[in-house]
Amino acid sequence: MNNYQEDIAKTWDNINECLIDKTKAISHEDFMRAKAGELEISLAGIKTVPKEWFPDLKGKNILALACGGGQQAPVFAAHGANVTVTDFSDNQLASETYVAEREKYDINIVKADMSKDFPFLDDAFDMIFNPISNCYIESIQSMWKECARVIRKNGVLMMAFVKEEHFMFEPDYKNEDYLISRHSLPFNPYRDLSEESKKKYGEEHRPFAFSHSLTEQIGGLIEAGFEITNIYEDRDGGGLFDKYMNSYVAVRAIKK
Repeated sequence: MNNYQEDIAKTWDNINECLIDKTKAISHEDFMRAKAGELEISLAGIKTVPKEWFPDLKGKNILALACGGGQQAPVFAAHGANVTVTDFSDNQLASETYVAEREKYDINIVKADMSKDFPFLDDAFDMIFNPISNCYIESIQSMWKECARVIRKNGVLMMAFVKEEHFMFEPDYKNEDYLISRHSLPFNPYRDLSEESKKKYGEEHRPFAFSHSLTEQIGGLIEAGFEITNIYEDRDGGGLFDKYMNSYVAVRAIKK
């Protein structure tokens, strides 16, 4: 599994159509609506984050963690925040540069691997916004510790994750309208996928993803010094898994 993060980043550089909505940059019209005060941002799936989850964004230092693509960070900038966005995909970061240049705002763009130490000082941010992404790293405990280090006391962390049970299933190859249980948990794609499935992932430009338990997700946040203040479930809207379950969870937490 040497350099698996680089392999996943390259996949995001050439992502397939099933995830293209995760890489489509915000339009000029949507940016102008954000400048006029609209705050419509997705953290997990099709739902928008409740407005009461956000602090006043003007003048706040915000870390958009693993959040490239030119979608959420421009909205924060439109609301007057000082935004730093990180990602490990060059193309995702290029989208951030494109939108910032188009709309003429300043943004700090940093290529960084969220599984490693963050390249930021202690207590540097008032808010961290982390859309679904920690399924692309094998271990998330150090990520929560780094979030706690770089966010100020009483700072807001918003994050989302894929439910662990999602990883038990794959589409039934004989009838792709159905799911079939194929994997035990925890799921590690490098260990648990057959060579044929790994090849198919590569051909379809789908990134490998790891399962993480509630103990790792919620327990890990609490252990790192965060207090959970709210939560909601979400889904893609039209995906095969939506017939059976909400696959995503969005979480709001405060640094104690």
